[in-house]
Amino acid sequence: MAGTLQQVSPIHGRCMNVDQNLTVPDDGIGHVPPVQRSVRAFGIYYDGFHWRKSAEFSRQRQVLQVESLLMTTDRDGIIQLSVPMARTLCLDIFRQLAVPDPEATQTAEILLEASLRGVDSHGIALLAVFAERIHSGQIHPGRAPFIRREGPTTAWIDGQHGMGPTLAVAAMTLARDKARRTGLGVVSLYDGNYVGALAGYVEDPARGGYIALAMANATPRVAPHGGRQGLHGTNPVAWAAPAADGEPLLFDAATGHAAARIAQAADDGLMIPAGIALDPDGRSTTDPVAATKGTLLPVGGALGYGLGLLVDVLTGGLAAAPMGRCVPPVTALDGPYGCSFFALVIDPDRFGGAAALAASVAALRESARTTPAAEGVDAVRAPGDRARATRKKRLAEGIPYTRRRWHGLLQRLAACGLDISWAAAIDPST
Repeated sequence: MAGTLQQVSPIHGRCMNVDQNLTVPDDGIGHVPPVQRSVRAFGIYYDGFHWRKSAEFSRQRQVLQVESLLMTTDRDGIIQLSVPMARTLCLDIFRQLAVPDPEATQTAEILLEASLRGVDSHGIALLAVFAERIHSGQIHPGRAPFIRREGPTTAWIDGQHGMGPTLAVAAMTLARDKARRTGLGVVSLYDGNYVGALAGYVEDPARGGYIALAMANATPRVAPHGGRQGLHGTNPVAWAAPAADGEPLLFDAATGHAAARIAQAADDGLMIPAGIALDPDGRSTTDPVAATKGTLLPVGGALGYGLGLLVDVLTGGLAAAPMGRCVPPVTALDGPYGCSFFALVIDPDRFGGAAALAASVAALRESARTTPAAEGVDAVRAPGDRARATRKKRLAEGIPYTRRRWHGLLQRLAACGLDISWAAAIDPST
């Protein structure tokens, strides 16, 4: 956490002081945290307090000898962004935006992990979203969540428009602490911000032996089943449970089709599948450009519709915050975003036992994997299998970016007044 907010609303409550010691996971290539290593090789370095540009940068921009180390480009124009490069890009941008180091590191790792898992729309691509919203004043780095009301198993907290990932980590940590003491922890957070993919928030409690559930609401761009006007957001849900055979069983998905993925398809010049969105006239479309001007559809029809409403009830509704059409438009940067976050953590030892649960979950996952595949399907996967396979591949090969998306990201960052010259220089076609 970023520490205690200096200016706190004068009402009953307390600021949360969450442990700022961040554990940076081993990414499989022997990295150390960026604050502990020099990156002079590509023109910037960390002096213990700030990221600085080296005197040799202008010559390195011309030589570009670092490209083979940090990023490669294949014949189809796909940039493979290395993990160290992606991490350094995130940290450099956040520090230019005056995000405190603990928050910058934490948010960078959350975005990077989403990219590694293959959730590109919620990975480092969100750097531009954070930059634009910090630049506009919608997101306030350094603000700690403030507990408005608290019980042995519950907490209602004010995010005070801080960094979404930091707020979500704090909420989940508080829920886990309560579950450890009482068996159950439920935290409702309002006045939050973009949190990115939810998987990272539920995975850590599950590794500790808990069941964890997270939800977040968003701008109402998803139509109700059978409708043509947005009612609720894409409203993601993620849960994780411990498994005796290793990695937690983890599921993370939006209840509505994601606008970010449609925008990504438009950037890449690709069509979208039918049944994802409507055009401005309310007709089903496979054109991503028309879809961005229209309305998103719920995943699975009535099922996604019902779950999307549940997310709104447990996030905005429970927090006495905006929900449904009361959540501000995603394009409104001149005021609070108004989204909420819900965290639930359960200690299985208060029920049938943690060991019994972990064994059953492992058996259930194996049963899924050994189910005979339907025609046209190579194999049945359990939730999380594809993400782990993608993560392994990207750790070895890098995070793929089309040149168009890469340049688009840099242009949005530059529009916020950020210095992206060293990153732009990595691609010779810039």
